[in-house]
Amino acid sequence: MSSSGSNAVTLNALLKKTEHYDKDERYMAISDLCEALKRHAASSTSYSSSPSLPLIDASTERRICTAVLSLLDDSSNDVQTVAVKTLGVLLTTVQEELVAEIADKLCTLVLDSTKSDLHDVYAIGLTTLITKIPLH
Repeated sequence: MSSSGSNAVTLNALLKKTEHYDKDERYMAISDLCEALKRHAASSTSYSSSPSLPLIDASTERRICTAVLSLLDDSSNDVQTVAVKTLGVLLTTVQEELVAEIADKLCTLVLDSTKSDLHDVYAIGLTTLITKIPLH
């Protein structure tokens, strides 16, 4: 199997585990996804002659964004914490269009009065977005 194929399989497996009923499985999946995104970000900004990780396709990027945003609502505070951390990494690696969609979603969630118990999580997500997005 090619490097890009195995990368896609790994990401797909992690994305599937983010929906697992066991909070420990979700925690490990989002944590591993965060590490995979960090490796991807490091390889895409590296100018060394070593082969970099393949690009993540647009469809997978969107699925990752959706999974991370949904984990901000997780019943486990530990999963929420790692989701916010992952959001920080994700914002520097995905296309600008997805960053705008993430910002819109976080703004909507912060203003949603029915989710006031998660207001702080969403606010931290917005703060992370504001501090992490690169300036043009």
